[in-house]
Amino acid sequence: MAVKVLKVNGELEEYSEEKIRASATRVGVPQALQNEMLDRIRTILYDGISTSEIFQTIKSYLAKSPHPYLSAKYNLKTALAELGPSGYPFEQYVAALFEKEGYHTTTNVILKGKCVSHEVDVVAVKNGVTYYIEAKFHKAPSQRTDVRVPLYIYARYLDLSEHQSSPTEPWIVTSTRFSSDALVFAQCRKIKLTSWGYPQGEGIMDLIERTGLHPITLLDSLTPEDKRLLLSQDVVVCRDLLDKKEAQALIPSGRRAAIIQQAQAICSNPSRKG
Repeated sequence: MAVKVLKVNGELEEYSEEKIRASATRVGVPQALQNEMLDRIRTILYDGISTSEIFQTIKSYLAKSPHPYLSAKYNLKTALAELGPSGYPFEQYVAALFEKEGYHTTTNVILKGKCVSHEVDVVAVKNGVTYYIEAKFHKAPSQRTDVRVPLYIYARYLDLSEHQSSPTEPWIVTSTRFSSDALVFAQCRKIKLTSWGYPQGEGIMDLIERTGLHPITLLDSLTPEDKRLLLSQDVVVCRDLLDKKEAQALIPSGRRAAIIQQAQAICSNPSRKG
């Protein structure tokens, strides 16, 4: 009999080792360690087990493994939710991800439309196309971006596009997920979407692993005060702690070495090393 898992939204779905393997592969868990981790999960499975219990089992197991930093990578949803509370650090983070993907980006741009002017979170240009990106931040990882957002973005895009002669496209990037109505409307109106798990294989977590740009808030060796200070100084990715001396100087000297060591481990991404 298949084991049912209770999701955060209250729905039940069949337990899938393939899903766990896929997420483990994405964050760089070695194959042998995946097998051991799945063996551990099988010992605690029961019908109606919550996804959070499975998640905590995975984190606990990885924390005691030869690759303890991988446990922190499973905090990505929470880390994205900490890129606030204003949402501006999330806009900077989205711009950094797109820059790594070969776009030229600018944040918080005021653009003139046919009727009125509009503030665009991120303007990204690549291959002659200009993308107007709305970086939709949510503090709660379970909160969804509903249909009102693509409705507004589409209206804004129409006003902006009528004032532009070169190719343009609207795009919404969110730190969580989209509601079903938001997905349907965006697909109908050809609005590009990027969220947690969407599009398949190209969601925000896939983009993060592909670029290697993990949010600074992923480092559990940082205190909440450390994170607030770093974000206030526009330090939004772990890589900044490795590449910028001025970013390292913001961390208390007594804990600096350990924090940098964790940042190095997270940025190393063993899944790329064959």
